[in-house]
Amino acid sequence: MKLISIILTILLCLCAIIGDYIVFKSKYSESQVFRAFSDSSVHAIIGLISAILFFTYDVGLTIQARFYNAAFCTILSSLIDIDHFIAARSFKLKDATNLKQRGIFHCTTFWLIFTLLLLIYTHITKRTNIYTLTYMAVIAYSTHLIRDANRRGLWLYPFGHTYPINKYIYLILICVLPKLFAYSYVYCKPTFKNVMYDSLV
Repeated sequence: MKLISIILTILLCLCAIIGDYIVFKSKYSESQVFRAFSDSSVHAIIGLISAILFFTYDVGLTIQARFYNAAFCTILSSLIDIDHFIAARSFKLKDATNLKQRGIFHCTTFWLIFTLLLLIYTHITKRTNIYTLTYMAVIAYSTHLIRDANRRGLWLYPFGHTYPINKYIYLILICVLPKLFAYSYVYCKPTFKNVMYDSLV
């Protein structure tokens, strides 16, 4: 598992570097359609690899549960960008890519509150699947927001935006966070009364 973890970490780093190059510096980057779809695809791939890296650690889930959770993380990592259309109040790509302000799903404060509420709900309901989904959501939004922060900084409402994150710090965070979240998942996991909830269904 250690070798797989190392390989996935390297792959994650390469995906971020190559993905950013393809999205922003390739000969097709002038196309808004290409940038939109390729950017969302890179977010999804990073989310997928991060989830797989998370599950290389012994988190006590079945293979089926890991598959469903990784799929959820992948989809959410990409779907965060849907708030561009919500903020633009339009389904036109031109409107969604020319916003003066960022959408709600790109607000770090929103996700921190969302995570806190999910963790509270987890402790109340004693459901392992919600606990796992919470970590998948954390991986999805943290990788997405940190990657975006390399260009635009983090939006910490009501304090405003931070400065853009240094590229090397961004890459280190992208690679390290899935491992830290896995350790947190295992060592902070509460005792659940019902062990049947170890999958999404």
